[in-house]
Amino acid sequence: MADEFDFSELRNYLSGQIDLGEAELLLDEPWTLTRKPAVPGAPAARPAAPVPPRPVAPSIVPPTPAAARPAPRNLPPQFPNSSAPAAGSAQAPIPDTTGFAPSLFGAVDSKATTISAANMPTERIVKRAASAFESVDSLDAFYESIKGEAMYAKEAALARYVGPAKPKVLFLLPAIKMAEAANISATNTDAFFGTAVGQMLSRLFASLSINQNDIGITYFFKSTERPLAPLLEAALRKMLTKELSFIQPEIMVTFGQPLFYQVFGKGKNFDENAGTAMDFAGTKSVALVDPYLMVNDKQMKWLTWKVHIPRSGMFTIAAK
Repeated sequence: MADEFDFSELRNYLSGQIDLGEAELLLDEPWTLTRKPAVPGAPAARPAAPVPPRPVAPSIVPPTPAAARPAPRNLPPQFPNSSAPAAGSAQAPIPDTTGFAPSLFGAVDSKATTISAANMPTERIVKRAASAFESVDSLDAFYESIKGEAMYAKEAALARYVGPAKPKVLFLLPAIKMAEAANISATNTDAFFGTAVGQMLSRLFASLSINQNDIGITYFFKSTERPLAPLLEAALRKMLTKELSFIQPEIMVTFGQPLFYQVFGKGKNFDENAGTAMDFAGTKSVALVDPYLMVNDKQMKWLTWKVHIPRSGMFTIAAK
């Protein structure tokens, strides 16, 4: 057969299927077998001898005895001495009283399929107990309240908001750096702006007509930095929403890619949204790169100043 037919079309078809992979498998056959042209002088292919069909022994199935046959449902019992009904006589139907499905011979009693209201399952209502911090009426009461939360139960001190009332800009940082743990109980912004990172950010926002005295600072996780589980992130977002209702900043600036996803969720892309005008709980927000990485990286400084800051449209570059 290989000498008689040309398999080049089939070979090309199968090669294409291999390139497409299983996800693009085509179940058609866009190829046909063609006979090769006859070679002069070559003997003609001899047809194969027909194979006689094998005789198949007839299967004999013994008849099922009448006693083993199941009795039809909803039919009256047959008695030996009873006479068959006449051809034209009407036989009274036997109603189906099982109560599970409509009968072919009569209506089903609706009471048999109706479940009383007393036996119906009651709707399960899950009530979530509100956290204590959700009902406080001041910022100080908020910080005292979150001390009782499980995530902060073992913390000796928590980082509180420092800065003016209703600041023009609020810096939201992920957590206290271990090297700055001594400043966790700071009551003003001097300790932060005394660091190399703080001085860089102070100069940057001064170029945007925002003085250091108009900037407030708070932390997403109000202790030293550590990995956070997704459930903790959700709880911290609720706390941040309550905290912002007391601080009332004009603009909130978040720093770094991990904090971006913790605050705004995994549904947004940091590279696409960094520097764009966003919103969190009714507060105008913008995300910038991590200042602790930017302080020694000229490319990040250029990206922040030339791309992210102008993209937001929230800041005005001060005239020199």
